[in-house]
Amino acid sequence: MRSSLFALAAVSAVLIAAPALAQDQSGAASPATNAPAEQTLRLDDLDATRINPNQITIEFEYDGGACEQVGPAEVGELVDGTLAVTFPTISTAEVCTMQVVEIEVEQTIEAEHIVSRVDVTLTRPDGSVLATGTTDVDHD
Repeated sequence: MRSSLFALAAVSAVLIAAPALAQDQSGAASPATNAPAEQTLRLDDLDATRINPNQITIEFEYDGGACEQVGPAEVGELVDGTLAVTFPTISTAEVCTMQVVEIEVEQTIEAEHIVSRVDVTLTRPDGSVLATGTTDVDHD
């Protein structure tokens, strides 16, 4: 009788824990690396404004680390009026707290008059994608 109670308790515990074990593990540490899974964010308040026939100012915000800054924009390919622009982040300290701060970016780039849209990619120091966004170019 006593062993039946223990068996019933064990089966009940497994049935109760099963839904929790089966939940989506996104954002959880990868078993092989013990590092959090990386996710791509959307850039906040992304704007692109043409300031003259050959230049566009790109502005956006994102939640980043207290010890990072955004480097100079890298202009990529122009395809059907859409210009690819990459903003690399740079680590400003070897050791840093995990404090999250809002980082505002505003940079002016060279861009032909035929550019009507920008496809912006923000990359981590290791080159992986941190955030993306696309917007039309407004005329000032």
